[in-house]
Amino acid sequence: MSFLTALYNSYNFGLENNLIGDLNDKSNLILPIYHNSMKSNGKNIVEILINKRSELVDANFLDDGDIVIFPVTEDSVARSSGIAPHPLFDNFDYVIQDDTKKSLAYINQQESWLKSDKDDFVEIVHDYITKAKVFEDILSKLYKDYKITKDKVVEYVDNSEKKPKTVTADFSKVFLTFAVENYDGKKNLSLSENKNLQEKFIRYTEESFARDKDSEKIICNISGKEDFLCLKHKPLIGSARLISQITANSENFLGRFDKPDETIKIGKDSSQKIIQMAKALLSGENTSRWLGEFTYVLSWFSDDIQNKTEMDVTKKLEKSIEEPDKESSQNFQLFMLSEDDLKGISKETSMTIADKTSEDIVRSFTSGRIRFSEDSKYYIAIIDKVSNGRVALKYFKEMDSSILKENLVKWQGKYNWPRYTKEIGRHLYTPSPFALIQTAYGVERDKGLEVSKKSFSTDQYKNIIMAIVEGRDMPQNIIRALELNIRNRLSYDKSWQQVKLCALAVLKDKEGIKSNMLDRKETDRSYLFGRLLALYERLEKLTYDMDTERVTNAEKLWTSYVNKPVTMNLRLRNLIRPYEDKLLNNESKRGIYFKIKRDIREVTNSISENYDYKLKETNKPLGSGFIFGYEAQMADLFTKKEDNENIESEEEND
Repeated sequence: MSFLTALYNSYNFGLENNLIGDLNDKSNLILPIYHNSMKSNGKNIVEILINKRSELVDANFLDDGDIVIFPVTEDSVARSSGIAPHPLFDNFDYVIQDDTKKSLAYINQQESWLKSDKDDFVEIVHDYITKAKVFEDILSKLYKDYKITKDKVVEYVDNSEKKPKTVTADFSKVFLTFAVENYDGKKNLSLSENKNLQEKFIRYTEESFARDKDSEKIICNISGKEDFLCLKHKPLIGSARLISQITANSENFLGRFDKPDETIKIGKDSSQKIIQMAKALLSGENTSRWLGEFTYVLSWFSDDIQNKTEMDVTKKLEKSIEEPDKESSQNFQLFMLSEDDLKGISKETSMTIADKTSEDIVRSFTSGRIRFSEDSKYYIAIIDKVSNGRVALKYFKEMDSSILKENLVKWQGKYNWPRYTKEIGRHLYTPSPFALIQTAYGVERDKGLEVSKKSFSTDQYKNIIMAIVEGRDMPQNIIRALELNIRNRLSYDKSWQQVKLCALAVLKDKEGIKSNMLDRKETDRSYLFGRLLALYERLEKLTYDMDTERVTNAEKLWTSYVNKPVTMNLRLRNLIRPYEDKLLNNESKRGIYFKIKRDIREVTNSISENYDYKLKETNKPLGSGFIFGYEAQMADLFTKKEDNENIESEEEND
């Protein structure tokens, strides 16, 4: 199924399930065809209340966040500098009848509508706005003191603050909407709530196409039904269109077609449904994710078009991975998990694709809030506004929701690492696409890791999302970038923990790591030298005061050590000797000192037994497995105090 067909079918699903024009769910509003919407900022839209005798009852600015749904024409919805009035809702320049070209065009269009299809609501509005001094009438309801300085520029006294002040407002840029008092013997009815009028305007618009001699009937390539050929497709983002105009430049079709209308024929009804659905997804609370600049990910289900389940494969971390504070860094606590523990946590969190510090990504599979059937379809698309006139589809995928579920479980199961936080406790952490791009390609700035080229980030997002959704492995460029970054620790003053955590999650599958527990039987060269690096770093850091922020020799020589482990191992052994003496003379830290010395001896013996220090092969750069030896050894150093005391007793007896 194509992207356009998926949008068309999804809109029809909304029609069948009464989801169109539902103002009770403003965050997921899907507009009727041939209609548009505008959100109030508290100052840009005035609503006037009229009684059935077309007399003004009241006038107020709509509250900030209120939405108006209003009918539009093909010309008015995309107007720029030309004169193209909306049928009812419009700015004061069009609505106020002062014999200007705009006001005449507005009233003539409205009267043409009434001649073709009479409607009480429209007639009440028409009879009011054709009266004299309508502008002054409305202003008197809005302000106690005002003065029209020129045209529609108004000065009024603002009493909202302690000290009154004179304010100027240009009403030519303010929009006007309508409500009728006790309409049909019931409550006040606004333009946005008038479902009957919405249906009548759609019918009137379709009938006007039939009366137009220039309207060409076609079989729509999307719906397969007879319809009128759409020449002017509605813009999607600003003035940029998802579907190009049929009067496209020749470079858009020459080479494959002779005429522009041979590329694709889309009916007016289909075009409206496609764009209205795309707009709803783009502005939806749970259906859109901004990737930077003008690029967005859209995702929804065939029977959950508003994505009430809140599925979001791009879910970003709500809490960033931050460096521990001074106190926590001195009392660094890592939990120990066996392979059985890992499997247990995997079962508990197997449906998540992001850190547990944020909401579960696949909440629908775990919270009982499933709003789609197992045989429903899942759609994901990436769109990009490439110019002021064009929106490009970068990626689109349709798949069974059951397959998506399997792919998400597979991704989370392969790319995770145990983590502990005070808020959550122990859990499996899977980096979000955003975290992966940051740690792979970000440069550390004052605000954290930043990727300077937004278009590059967008491309990486697309590649990662494709891998997640389609069940592929992690993109190789991300793996290679993280392998390089963990070798350059001094490049990350504040972000090292973030880089390390993402690397551990991504590289563990490649390195065959099954647990974060220290494996004392492991004889891999990179793993063993990684253990030594952790021991040297910890031994030196134990001699520092709590408030001392110093870089250890192990950290300074990190890159050199990883590139020439044998050479730098000898140098580090010499550099840490003064710190060994300090620990040995410190009674409170003597136990941990003996533990570190025992482990250094153990690792050194293992390297000697399995590798020849004199061979060049032993001194070649370490593989990415060193970071797992480092991490496991560092975690093992934070065992219970009693263990250190037992080791101290054994050392003294030797």
